Amino acid sequence: MKKIQAAEAMIRVITDWGVDHIYGIPGSSTNSLMRALKIYEDKIQYIQVRHEEGGALAAAVDAKLTGKIGVAFGSGGPGHTHLINGMYDAKFDKVPMLVIAASTHSKNLTADYFQEMDPVPLYTDVAVYNKMVLNPIELPRVIDQAIRTAYRDRGVAVVHVPVDIGYTEIEDTYISSAHAYEVTHPLHRPQDIEKTLELIKEAKRPVIFAGRGTHHAREELRELSEKYSIPVMLTFLGKGAMDDAHPNFLGQLGRLGSKASMEAIEKTDLIIMIGAEYPFGRDYFNQNVKSVQINTDPVTLGKRLPSTLGILGDSKAVMRDLINAGEAIPANNWLKANQMNRKNWLDWIHTFEDSNETPMRPEPIMKALNEHADEDAIFIIDVGNNVILSSRELMFTGKQKITTSGTFATMGIGLPGGIAAKLSYPDREVFTLSGDGAMAMMMQEYMTQVKYKLPIINLVIANESYGFIQVAQETENKETFGVDLTHADYAMFAEAMGGVGYRVENYDQLIEAITEAKKSEVPVIIDIKVANVSHLPAHQLVLDSEKYSQEEIEAFKTKYQVFDMPVLREILEDLEK
Repeated sequence: MKKIQAAEAMIRVITDWGVDHIYGIPGSSTNSLMRALKIYEDKIQYIQVRHEEGGALAAAVDAKLTGKIGVAFGSGGPGHTHLINGMYDAKFDKVPMLVIAASTHSKNLTADYFQEMDPVPLYTDVAVYNKMVLNPIELPRVIDQAIRTAYRDRGVAVVHVPVDIGYTEIEDTYISSAHAYEVTHPLHRPQDIEKTLELIKEAKRPVIFAGRGTHHAREELRELSEKYSIPVMLTFLGKGAMDDAHPNFLGQLGRLGSKASMEAIEKTDLIIMIGAEYPFGRDYFNQNVKSVQINTDPVTLGKRLPSTLGILGDSKAVMRDLINAGEAIPANNWLKANQMNRKNWLDWIHTFEDSNETPMRPEPIMKALNEHADEDAIFIIDVGNNVILSSRELMFTGKQKITTSGTFATMGIGLPGGIAAKLSYPDREVFTLSGDGAMAMMMQEYMTQVKYKLPIINLVIANESYGFIQVAQETENKETFGVDLTHADYAMFAEAMGGVGYRVENYDQLIEAITEAKKSEVPVIIDIKVANVSHLPAHQLVLDSEKYSQEEIEAFKTKYQVFDMPVLREILEDLEK
């Protein structure tokens, strides 16, 4: 019987599952793993990141963009601890990840050896599967089971592999279960369709709140909205599931959302949640409102909002049955008022996109991307003010892809995420958007981009502040502390690392830099110096005269340069006169 090393069998199982690249940094405890990767380098590409956190974040983004499991590894001790941040990003955004946690020789376990630690309890909270392999024969089986579990539970699976276990020869007999695995969705009940249609018919002010679980059902989401005259709002990770320019689309919710969405969610009497898991549900949803919640995960039903009707099923199938089963509802004042509210919001946003202020405002950057990025570009948005900007102003048509650290909201995902995007979609244009705060978290991964000659366009929107936190402090403390950042020249950094850098201070320079960056065969950093502006807090609107004094309203309008934006209540009243 032919024999191979256990680490070779492990890598072969991973490639059987369709994994074609893996992130990590070599260490003494990864030697057997690295040998196996060398043997199988024609099937799986090893990506040498500059920090294990960057590798874990990239693996998480792989899963978010493709639906396929992302894989990263780390060596014993420091490698284990460095992986944690990216692992939690995968956990919070519920995507499959496999982490190989290499360890010291098994004889040294529990001996307080060099870099020896007990990693199993370290990962207890973050992992859906967490096993130490001490029998080399079991290694390929455990890896196979770990991957199945990660897919089933949409989470992080960790396999701990002492270096000697990987080196041990075993019989080459294991056949992975990759060929036999298929993702299935529960079938909804016919009576759920009937009950949902009854609730829609009874509602006076329904809204659809959809998430990334509707990306595969764009046509159904649009048709459902149009047939029953229901306005739609999306989570950030759901962006693109409905065209941003569609008149029924209102935007996102919360601090990064739109005035139209926030006012609609306040006035609604029926929330139809489809493929969405929203951590701020208790903050923004009226907990007494009726709701229909559609999801493939039973745990999410009723988690953020009491459920009048919970439907366990695939969003595409459920929406198609809803579309086919009911009678159309003509456009009413509720829909018309929301459409007008959204249009007023977009008109206001666009005034800043044409600003020629010095230093330049950040909004014109979004205009430049809308006009010059490829129609199927991929955007990795780092955490901070860029989430607000891209949520409100990038106009998606469904061909683009976008992601961020949605629920864990860790800064630093931009550059590693760009690596993942370009490796998974080499023929598509990739942009990363980071503030100067987020850029500094993982800027070493620009060197990884350079090493592998990945032509990624990295935008650093530098306002010399942790701007997102600055606004929160201004609101809650009435003053700021500890949010200022030191000036840095990221264009010069790019050049020093072997890439290309552009420093931008006005719109013309920005267009020129983007035009040149699109031609580049190496990664580019465009360092854009912008004014430190406060973005209108859509979750704390001070515009309704029934809630606030005229003095408070005028102060709010002056601070955020608001004009011609009557509140939804006023628009409805005018339509119903």
